[in-house]
Amino acid sequence: MSGLAKVKEYLIPASPLLSTLFICLLLFNIPLKAQQLPDGSKKIDPFYLNLYEEGIEAFNRGNFEEAFECLKIAAFGLLDEPDLLGAAFVYLTLSAYNLKKTEQVEHYLKEIYRFRLGPRISGSSLPREIKEQFARIQSKYKNNFPG
Repeated sequence: MSGLAKVKEYLIPASPLLSTLFICLLLFNIPLKAQQLPDGSKKIDPFYLNLYEEGIEAFNRGNFEEAFECLKIAAFGLLDEPDLLGAAFVYLTLSAYNLKKTEQVEHYLKEIYRFRLGPRISGSSLPREIKEQFARIQSKYKNNFPG
C-alpha cells in the first residue's frame, strides 16, 4: 500500500474535507510555511506579513494597543528581514511610547541597537514624520544605551 493510500485510509473516516485538503496539499506541494526562493532569500510567511501590515494600519488609526500587539508577533517572523524588522521595531517603539510603556520603549531601542538596525532605519522608506518621532524618542533615551 502506498504512503498516499495509507494517509487516505487514516484520514477519510475522520473528516472527508480535511483529508481532501491534506491530499491536495501533498499532491500539489503547496507550502504550509515560508519557502526558500531560488535567489536564496526567504519568502516571508504571510501570517507575519499580514500582522505587520495590520499593525501599521492600526498605528495609523491611532490604535496603539492593537498596533503593539500585532507588531510584537510580526517581529518574530521578520528576524531574517532586517529592513522590515527595523520598521517593525520603530513602530513598536512609537506605540509603546504612546502607551506610556517605558520598559517596552527601552526594550525595542535596545533591540534596534542589538540587531544594528540604526543605519537601515535611517535609510529606510519610513514616512518622514515617523522617523522624526522616532528620533525624538531615541534622543530622550540616548543616555541609556551605549554608542
